[in-house]
Amino acid sequence: MLSKEIEKYISKRYERWLDYARYHCGLCGIVDESEDVLNEVVLSLLKKSETKLEQLFASKKGQYTELDFYVLRMIKLNASSPTSPYQSKYKALPVDVNVDYSRLEIEDCCEEQTDRSGYILEKMHELRTIILELGFSEKAMALFEFRFFQDGAFKDWDGDESIKELYDQYSKIMDVVKRKINGELIL
Repeated sequence: MLSKEIEKYISKRYERWLDYARYHCGLCGIVDESEDVLNEVVLSLLKKSETKLEQLFASKKGQYTELDFYVLRMIKLNASSPTSPYQSKYKALPVDVNVDYSRLEIEDCCEEQTDRSGYILEKMHELRTIILELGFSEKAMALFEFRFFQDGAFKDWDGDESIKELYDQYSKIMDVVKRKINGELIL
């Protein structure tokens, strides 16, 4: 929690820091971003530990504190250095002033996106219908449901069959289903 004394000090000094930010941002050609630079500096300052803030505030040099010097250094750095936190976070995109954007042919259409989950649901319903039409036994239906729809492992199957028998039976069911889907099997 920030002490009231430091909070008052930051509020009192804000206008002077803003003048300093305007000056350095003006030198760098970003005068309209001076408030943003200062706010970014103050935000990073407030993220520091309370003990560090207290230490900066307690160290005085004349009428200024080490907190003032820290803020002023950070303002100058954020305004002038291209690798500063502010510049790297809010870097403007490069713009070619020689381009006449009104002459560019830009197509404003979006690709139609398919409903993937709807497609999968539709195919699952088709598959269930095919399985019911094929008339498999209850046990075969349960096995297919367990393995295909529930993604169960054969080692977790409750029946008495060996894993080899389960694979064989499942393969036969899948073969018949694939043939029916491909139109090779007519009932």
